[in-house]
Amino acid sequence: MLSARELKQKIGAMRFYLILLALLGLVGYLGVRYGNHLLDSQAYKISGLEQSVARITEENHKLTKALNILGVELEVERLANQQIQNSLQQAMQRQAELKKELSFYQKIMAPEMQEQGVVVDSLDIEATNSPGYFRFALVMMQRDARKELVQGDARIVIHGSRNGRPDTLSLTSLLQEPKDNLDFRFRYFEVLEGVFKLPEDFIPRRLEVDCQLEKPRKGRLNQAFDWLLSVAEGEQVNS
Repeated sequence: MLSARELKQKIGAMRFYLILLALLGLVGYLGVRYGNHLLDSQAYKISGLEQSVARITEENHKLTKALNILGVELEVERLANQQIQNSLQQAMQRQAELKKELSFYQKIMAPEMQEQGVVVDSLDIEATNSPGYFRFALVMMQRDARKELVQGDARIVIHGSRNGRPDTLSLTSLLQEPKDNLDFRFRYFEVLEGVFKLPEDFIPRRLEVDCQLEKPRKGRLNQAFDWLLSVAEGEQVNS
């Protein structure tokens, strides 16, 4: 194989350099073509990746939108169910109140349907916003068809325990203005009410109402009630 010097001497310097330039030009041309090919290939790949990214981004946006819509629908459904439950609970509570009111007025307006005489109709205890303070409402009622004047006094005793031992308290002595008893005077009914405070270490269990009648004739009424608290939702819970 001829060396570059021998080839140069054989074909002459001019031809040698022309051939060399031609080879260099060919190599450069091929290099440029190859580089352009690589650039085109990279550009094609980049374009494909960009399209993939755009497609994935669009799918992600659609999925995010669908999830947001689903979340809103679920929240709306939850709120609707909660509203329905609240409405149902309020309707049931109102129905119970109406039945109680109807029963109350039936006792007054249609006494022949009930036991005759003066009765302790109910005793409700309700917790106040102040810890340890409670509100009571004692309802006295006359069920006789002939409404004579009823007069007398009532005492309420709270039975419970303190420090693990049985104990009793007079409710009227726990009032903001303590008194010995609760006076009543009515023809149809009367509600005796007030606010009292229980000692912190006292646990109530039941209440006993003792009424001394003076009119229309002397007598005595005694009625016991479990200690139940009336809460805001109209439920009954043990203290």
